Amino acid sequence: MPYINYIRIKLLLPMTQKKYFLIFSFIAFLTSCTTTPFTELNSRDNFQLEEGTSFKIQLNKDSMPVEMDPILIENLGDAVLSYLEGVGHQSSGDASLTIDVSVTTKEKIKYDDFRFYRYPIYRSYLYEPDRISSVPEFFLRVSLKDEVSDKTLWTGLTKWRKGSSYAPTDIPSAEMLVENLLVNL
Repeated sequence: MPYINYIRIKLLLPMTQKKYFLIFSFIAFLTSCTTTPFTELNSRDNFQLEEGTSFKIQLNKDSMPVEMDPILIENLGDAVLSYLEGVGHQSSGDASLTIDVSVTTKEKIKYDDFRFYRYPIYRSYLYEPDRISSVPEFFLRVSLKDEVSDKTLWTGLTKWRKGSSYAPTDIPSAEMLVENLLVNL
């Protein structure tokens, strides 16, 4: 009888390890598919945009950095316009509320001192004791301003890196990025 229990345990052990691996893989896949981009929101007195409000859109095409694509800011402006009109607001050239869409870039400095590596060659390049590199990060800020009181009522910020899955490279990805910000308005 003890021999039969030993065989059962020996046969069931690999199955439980496979089961745990499948559960872990499923959870890892689910979390990777449901992540959202970085967002930072702020509002004055818990501002909420009322139904049917008229607005106008202003883009920062003139002060945009050279490395930014001007078509990108136009796509983001169109995405803001279509989202707000889709939820019941109206675009008007003489509205007192302005939606300011601005895109900028900033270099993030990475310092790699290789203190955790033991070999002089790592990742196909020679060991450099104080390696410094920069990674460009792109920022999108959408702000709602009241021109009568000259105050910002609501603002949202998001960022992405070149090649990121959140980068607004085409119109559907720009709409997704803008919707992630404006759903909180």
